[in-house]
Amino acid sequence: MKPRKSRGTLGNPFTIISRFMQLLLKSVDFAARAHRDQRRKGAAQEPYINHPIEVSRLIVECEPGTDEDILCAAVLHDVIEDCGATRDEIAACFNDIIADIVLEVSDDKALPRDERKAKQIETAPSLTNGAKLVRLADKVANVGAMLTDTPVGWDERQILAYVDWAEAVIAPCREVSEGLSERFDAIARDVRIFHQNELKEAGK
Repeated sequence: MKPRKSRGTLGNPFTIISRFMQLLLKSVDFAARAHRDQRRKGAAQEPYINHPIEVSRLIVECEPGTDEDILCAAVLHDVIEDCGATRDEIAACFNDIIADIVLEVSDDKALPRDERKAKQIETAPSLTNGAKLVRLADKVANVGAMLTDTPVGWDERQILAYVDWAEAVIAPCREVSEGLSERFDAIARDVRIFHQNELKEAGK
């Protein structure tokens, strides 16, 4: 079952597009402010906001008819987990659908890291379709970073273990997007080939 598509409404199509753009840009503004002091873990120290924007972009590219609420949730997907925003705050600024998706994909930072990772695998099958789409796109983006901007201090084994874990997380999410699933498989293959070769070189 695919995520629901954009809602059909009566009226001027330009008005509908304008409302959609307003909501999406509002989510980008909210996320940019929330992540303003954060950087990605790679050597390039990219502004963190680049990541949620990429997650939303990946969804648009692979599932262009996706509902605007899911795209906004993709932009906002880390603001509870990393920035201290609340589900009720997001609901008040946007709506309950967006807030619930963001909450679904948010880790509980009070838990140890290994427990949080195990919980992502455990809860993935019960996510709503919108949350599965965000989770899948998030893992595509994060695995892709293992080629373009690897987290500082990670060795080859950590990187390969991350790819294996991400693959386990997204297994129940593949049903929502063939395109994103194919992208994940392609980038995971490239990351494994590159870093396995690095391991072999280091062993010589």
